[in-house]
Amino acid sequence: MQEPTVADMSIADEHIVVKTKTRISSVCEELSQNPAHAVLVKVGSEIHGVVTARDIFASMAEGINATKVKVEKIMRTDILTIPGPTPLSIALDVMSREKPDAIVITDNEGEYLGYFSARDYREATRKLESHQLMSVRLNRSRKAITKQAETSDADDSGEDLLDLLLGGNNDDKEEEINPPAMINLD
Repeated sequence: MQEPTVADMSIADEHIVVKTKTRISSVCEELSQNPAHAVLVKVGSEIHGVVTARDIFASMAEGINATKVKVEKIMRTDILTIPGPTPLSIALDVMSREKPDAIVITDNEGEYLGYFSARDYREATRKLESHQLMSVRLNRSRKAITKQAETSDADDSGEDLLDLLLGGNNDDKEEEINPPAMINLD
């Protein structure tokens, strides 16, 4: 069973992409309709910054005029780029260690594919945990089937193969699954 990758997540939503010279007032309309979205700031073909509604409010509280200032003046620039084919377990580990301002997903050639949001992170941890549980159960099922095949000529051992396949057997110790720590991507 192949582990899900970051490209398997919903990375095409929850953001807009603008150029560095875009005025903050221009993105405010979009953010008023979708306040949880991120504004990714593109320089050429690469994402170099991120602005959120929280960043705009903080700037305005400091006296910045949103009708005149461009996003490049307030963008945060700690951007983590992860290739789309990266397995979730590896990507989530890197994300939790690095704690970037934004996570951008690229294809194998480095071309922009999407934005990995805080909601994507939460969904990814659930998806990875489900994948790991399924892997443990499949492994246990393989062992049970092999054991059942080896002992099929012997007396009935009292074990129900269906219970083993569906995880109803509590005699086997399941592998411990440690989901990655949550990080705040706001």
